[in-house]
Amino acid sequence: MKFKGILIAMLLVLIPAMVSAAAQKIGVIDVDKVYNDFEEKNIAEQQFYQESAQWEKDLGEKEAEINRLKDEYQNLPPIVSKERRDQKLKDIEQKKTDFYNLANDYRNKAIERQMELLAPISEKIVDAINEVAEENNLDIVLNTMQGEVVLYIKNEDIDITEAVIEKLNINATPAPEEETEE
Repeated sequence: MKFKGILIAMLLVLIPAMVSAAAQKIGVIDVDKVYNDFEEKNIAEQQFYQESAQWEKDLGEKEAEINRLKDEYQNLPPIVSKERRDQKLKDIEQKKTDFYNLANDYRNKAIERQMELLAPISEKIVDAINEVAEENNLDIVLNTMQGEVVLYIKNEDIDITEAVIEKLNINATPAPEEETEE
């Protein structure tokens, strides 16, 4: 994601500063873990999957209609005119074109909707990281990115991952309560 790219760039800029300023207080964080454990992200994902389920259903119905038309065409009796056969083929091709266009529209909508749902979550994560870093008087916070940045960490107390997750989930918007029929 774009967020990881920013963190990598920050890391590349900050490594020389770390070497020259050994007295700085450093924290590490696994942003992927924070992202995956943030409750609001899970709620947003559920909302996205519910919305996209309708799109998948629509596409499935369109595909079934195309298959039905193909079967009809293949089962046409030999006495059906060439014009009628050609018209059936043309109808099938038009349905296929409509299907592919709709699939592309849904794909674009899905990307846009994901961005809408996840952008505020990324902002909250960055804000929480900044807050925890300030609360712990950290000068630098490094993202471990699932081991991609290999560091020797003498003191595991500098890992602020759990503190960030806790801060996010304390302030998280609760999931809407599902109505139960009684």
